[in-house]
Amino acid sequence: MNKIEASENYLSYSGDIAYALEITKSLRHAYDDSGAEMPKMLSDFVFNIEVELQRHGIIDEDFNEVTA
Repeated sequence: MNKIEASENYLSYSGDIAYALEITKSLRHAYDDSGAEMPKMLSDFVFNIEVELQRHGIIDEDFNEVTA
């Protein structure tokens, strides 16, 4: 299992890369669909996970999923 770690203030993630990708997609989608603005701490947390996903080659510099 490939793992990543990311944190922001009181939020942290340590786990599977595929699950981290799903978390970021789900949170972004939920806030986009609701029209509500994501709280800054949560937005920063999601961004930190995305940076780790970029570092592992899962998403590109534009935050798009890389397909093999």
